Amino acid sequence: MSIKINLFTATLSLMVSTAFAQTNSLSSSPYSLYGMGTFNTANTGKTISLGGTGIAGSSSEFINNLNPASMSSIPLNTFFFDVGLKSEYGIQIEGGVKEYKNIANFSNVAFAFPLNKKSGVSVTLIPYTSVGYNLTNLERDIEGSISSFYSDINGSGGLNDLKLNYGYAVLDNLSLGVTGSVLFGQIIENEVNYIGTNVLDIYDANSYSGLQFGAGIQYKPVKNTTLGATVNLPTNLSGIQYRDISQLYDSDISLEQDLEDFKLPLEVGVGIQTTFLEQVNVAFDYKKKYWTDTDQTDQLGTFVDQDIFGFGIEFDPNGNPLKFRNRMQYRAGLSYDSGNLEINDKKINNYSLNLGLGIPVSYNTVSMLNIAYSYGKKGQIYDGLIKENYHMLTLNISLAGRWFEKRKFQ
Repeated sequence: MSIKINLFTATLSLMVSTAFAQTNSLSSSPYSLYGMGTFNTANTGKTISLGGTGIAGSSSEFINNLNPASMSSIPLNTFFFDVGLKSEYGIQIEGGVKEYKNIANFSNVAFAFPLNKKSGVSVTLIPYTSVGYNLTNLERDIEGSISSFYSDINGSGGLNDLKLNYGYAVLDNLSLGVTGSVLFGQIIENEVNYIGTNVLDIYDANSYSGLQFGAGIQYKPVKNTTLGATVNLPTNLSGIQYRDISQLYDSDISLEQDLEDFKLPLEVGVGIQTTFLEQVNVAFDYKKKYWTDTDQTDQLGTFVDQDIFGFGIEFDPNGNPLKFRNRMQYRAGLSYDSGNLEINDKKINNYSLNLGLGIPVSYNTVSMLNIAYSYGKKGQIYDGLIKENYHMLTLNISLAGRWFEKRKFQ
């Protein structure tokens, strides 16, 4: 029993320390300059290799963070722990010039357990948005003059999502769930302006925080098919800016001021998952984010409604569990994101192909080493826009342990 408590305490400590220590440098995209940065696509378990699907998926074998209703399916006396890493190699193309980027960082940490036969909870920490850009030697006009100056601008940081999910089985084939998130983080931008022989350095540290709530439902009309739906309510993120301004031959000026709230939109999603021949699982998800209703714009682009589609297929041999190959899981998925930004009347869309493997850790548990590879494209080469091709590798260790079971002695 003490071992279980120590594991629980260690997990909480890891999540807290990770939240305050990590910098969210999961993005090296120039498009992270807009809004709160680029939104994270990685998640717990095997979801990314299945095209990001999971609204209709269960949590019977891993933590499915995409629908709180799935927490009702956590087996009794089971404790789930999931930690993930992410590495991305990208090629950015602008005006025939290619630039190569390579980044790696943590992608999630989570744990979940049942409260009784019908309900369960999970706590997950995931980067919500990521900022990472570096713009050099930008020529800018001096207002009211025909002269110009040059700037170097770089940004880093992002927001975190600390989420609590609760699911309850109202009936054998119907589950409901609620979710609550604490969104918090800091975005740092450093701008160095070269105006003649003078150098003006502007350092901004923008801290944002807020709460978001949502709900989910899962329903099984027939044995091998599950329908799911989710909703995340709109919310405002409040912000405080700390600004430090310095010149080469002058003293520093420090300011602290409130920032205008950043609005997150209403988000709804639906999904379906079905099983064929007890070996093939197929899932399809659709999400819509109503950014237009937030009535907000970025200085370089406009927020527009966003459509996200995901398709995934998994083959599970389900043979003799004593044979390693029969416990392997093979996955593939496709995803398309229309984007929430419109620049020069063009949306910054994103689509990817995903492949994955589930490698069993032991023969008598559902613990898995989940590996996923994604190849995607974002944006396009058009009227000053940038096209990004990227390769992403994610590694999730999804562990399952048994709690409060008496050992059997022979």
